[in-house]
Amino acid sequence: MGKTLLARLLMEYVLDNGRPLVGFDLNPREPMLAGRFPKLVWPVDIGDIRGQMELFDRLVADSASTKVIDLGHGPFEQFFDVIGEIGFAQEARRRGMDAIVFFLTDQAIGTVRAYGKLQARVPAILQPVHNDSVSPMTSMEDFPPTRPECGAIRMPRLSPVVRGVVDRPSFSFNSYLARQPGGPTEIHSWTADLYTQFRDFELRLLMGRLNASLGWAAPGPPPLAGRKSWLSG
Repeated sequence: MGKTLLARLLMEYVLDNGRPLVGFDLNPREPMLAGRFPKLVWPVDIGDIRGQMELFDRLVADSASTKVIDLGHGPFEQFFDVIGEIGFAQEARRRGMDAIVFFLTDQAIGTVRAYGKLQARVPAILQPVHNDSVSPMTSMEDFPPTRPECGAIRMPRLSPVVRGVVDRPSFSFNSYLARQPGGPTEIHSWTADLYTQFRDFELRLLMGRLNASLGWAAPGPPPLAGRKSWLSG
């Protein structure tokens, strides 16, 4: 729960910063992200070879744009199986791209195991995201970030009335903030908090990359550089 909301926030955060952006919606039966950003998001069905080739060709073809992928429960396993088979993370590294997985956490043992399995099989940056709306408490020890500088991101709980507002098909966080700059409302505070956390995350990655280049980082693989491919999973 919350994957598409997180993908929406990442999309709007990137747009708010004026960066080139493209999105992919891997939920072919209910492409909600594509419905909100019809000019920016491609609905893709990776259930067949053609869909898989279409997705991964587009991911690596344009290294100048940030990519956001909305990955639901259905295609989760298949997506990461294909990533491993084709060596996507290695190709992203070669092209100077960051491959980042924003993983929504909860207290379920299956979620903890899925995170550990993913961390072992995918050479990407795993960034845990705790959604207060799903679970009021989660032990972050169960979801260690891939790198010390990643830290943790927290999505605060929205009141039911406000959640109903932001779930409207026509709602845009950036448009709302532009129309009502006087705030703060709950939406102002919530969005500003998440945007600040995304910005801090990027700064920590940048500092980690800088420290590694200067030889100050802890031993381990060098940070990836360049544009990002963000997966909301």
